[in-house]
Amino acid sequence: MMKNLLVLPLLTCLLLGLLACSIPSALAVDANPISPGSWTMVLLPDTQNYCDTDARALIFNAQTQWIADHQASHNIQMVLHQGDVTNTNYASQFDRAKIALGILETAGVPYSVGPGNHDYALSTRTSLFNSPTYFGPGSAYANQAHFASGNGGFFEAGKTDNSYLTFNAGGEDWLVFSAEFGPRNEVVAWMDSVAAAHPNHNKILNLHAYMYSDDTRYDWATYGAAQSWNPHSYALSGTINDGQELWDKLVKKHDNWKFTFNGHVINDGTGWLASEGDNGNVVHQILANYQMRANGGDGYLRIMEFMADGDTVKVSTYSPYQGAYLTAADQDFTLSMTTLPPEPPPPPVIRGVSAAAIDVPAGSTTNEASTWNIVGSGPGEVTLITPPNVADLSIAFDGIHTARSQGVMMATVRQNLRDNAYYSTVEVSHVNYFPGLGVPIGSDVLQIATSRATNGGEYNANVAVAMFPFADGWISGHVTGAGALLEGQGVEANNVSRIGAGRYRLSIDDVGSRTDGMLFVVGGENGHNNYSMAPLPDGSGWEVASRDNTAATFAALEDNRWSFVYIDYDAPGLTGGRVAADSSLTAARGSFSLTHPSTGVYRITIDGYTPDDGILLLTSSGWETEGGLTTPADNILSYEADGNAFVVNIRDRNGSESLLENGEFIFAFLAYDGQLTPFVPEPSVACLLLSGIFWMLAGRRRLA
Repeated sequence: MMKNLLVLPLLTCLLLGLLACSIPSALAVDANPISPGSWTMVLLPDTQNYCDTDARALIFNAQTQWIADHQASHNIQMVLHQGDVTNTNYASQFDRAKIALGILETAGVPYSVGPGNHDYALSTRTSLFNSPTYFGPGSAYANQAHFASGNGGFFEAGKTDNSYLTFNAGGEDWLVFSAEFGPRNEVVAWMDSVAAAHPNHNKILNLHAYMYSDDTRYDWATYGAAQSWNPHSYALSGTINDGQELWDKLVKKHDNWKFTFNGHVINDGTGWLASEGDNGNVVHQILANYQMRANGGDGYLRIMEFMADGDTVKVSTYSPYQGAYLTAADQDFTLSMTTLPPEPPPPPVIRGVSAAAIDVPAGSTTNEASTWNIVGSGPGEVTLITPPNVADLSIAFDGIHTARSQGVMMATVRQNLRDNAYYSTVEVSHVNYFPGLGVPIGSDVLQIATSRATNGGEYNANVAVAMFPFADGWISGHVTGAGALLEGQGVEANNVSRIGAGRYRLSIDDVGSRTDGMLFVVGGENGHNNYSMAPLPDGSGWEVASRDNTAATFAALEDNRWSFVYIDYDAPGLTGGRVAADSSLTAARGSFSLTHPSTGVYRITIDGYTPDDGILLLTSSGWETEGGLTTPADNILSYEADGNAFVVNIRDRNGSESLLENGEFIFAFLAYDGQLTPFVPEPSVACLLLSGIFWMLAGRRRLA
């Protein structure tokens, strides 16, 4: 998660909370009135952060007090809490939750809760939620009328964390399940039997984890750890079911299932998928979570307004604490319960490699208001699309957001030392955290993230970046920490594998890694890591290494996401090559000169260009052995301008010392006024002959 969220001091937070609960701000707005004949359901996502302190709990109280105050005006028929009621399953936190949700009980507003992972001791699936003191048997929660025999009930004796209830609203009967985190097989079978016993009820599944933020269901069998925080990645006792398993075993089977609701997922905290069940019914599966916003969530909740036509549902996102709406397309939309939404138009496609040099002023190394500036770019227009922030930014090329599906972005640090003291690394995260702060971009937009190399931590540094679009045919891709290919061009899943902690193998069919071209790699997480690669001795591929910046040891290897792009030595427009530790050239293309004035320092001068005219991309490409372990070297590379030359520094990753040392590396120069394009092999003579014979025969057939 972005690590620079502004947290109000305790006193300020308390005052603001009291203000929001008592004296409306001149800028605050009350929720819009509902239409005649409508009824509403309110969703409460992840309140965990509100339960951390008494001051934050005022935000939770403001949410439930607003619901109680508007029960009549908004015809609120049901409230569903989507789990992570608390942060750590502590009594003090459940005490605060009991006060907040007790406001609903006092007002007689019906509600149900599907506890989240933070509400459990996961290894035993035990939770204070089930205590009679809080929400267990005998509590005011458990004694609500909709849980009474004949109306609803609970899965296990002595526990209330798996429940069902029935109610009538809008002239329709509804059945709601609230289930535990990663429901066990026996819980799923129980819900299936209850659903079958209520064939005429519209059905809802409310639980903590189901949808992911990329508008897909959690699906461990398909995506594994590529979808973060899947229930299968937790040490849960018993069997586990994620979103796809719940869809297959339960939701899709029943012909009047209408909704699933969940929280849990961070990223941009939203997701929406409409699917057809086995009987042709439309099921809307909706994710909402706001815990990554300021003040632990800023009090945002979801209002589902069911219109009088019995089909239309208006979804809005409102904060009683802020007195404000979120109006982005993923926060404010309308759906039909019987019709699939239209397919969105295909997104615009990025074409052509664009490069940019991006600076952040000196003296703003850890300032939240750090302002980034594009000081050179081309051949396409490069623009910033995120607000000032320390060590994090996102960009667009020709107005198109650089989504992960668009291609691979490479990045290199353009400062050998920052503040004459520290050197840095840069990653291009596959997951963007700006949307969680309300910035109108997708969570799949690539996010550039810089950090201090000596001990990790966010730290500004000037950078160079370049986007290699999939649409142009670049052999490139994104890889998960488990070694699975997320997206790729010119490679298949079997071309990538994980061979050990933080170590991966990549091959490209019909490409010799030592002779044919260069593999550039960059980290795919905002995690303070450094990446290197080395061609395998037999030329069959490359090994890629991911190391933790916060550890000094050579063996500080850890699994993380990463991205790669292959540039063939015969790529049109290439100036670059592979440089040996002694500055001799293993391979080179283009017109440039190279000198090696001192240990770990290499000067590259591009004929006809200066550092104002383009950027360098760099990747360490040598092997190193330490402690009996041989892996790609743990060197960190950067460059900066010195007159007409690019001065490359190579440093050994060795704690705060991290001295300059000689090492192998690859580089490519990208001119703002030029265009690097992928190499396309010429067809062989045999292929040309076969092609000629084919067309000759085709022509004869046409003549006949």
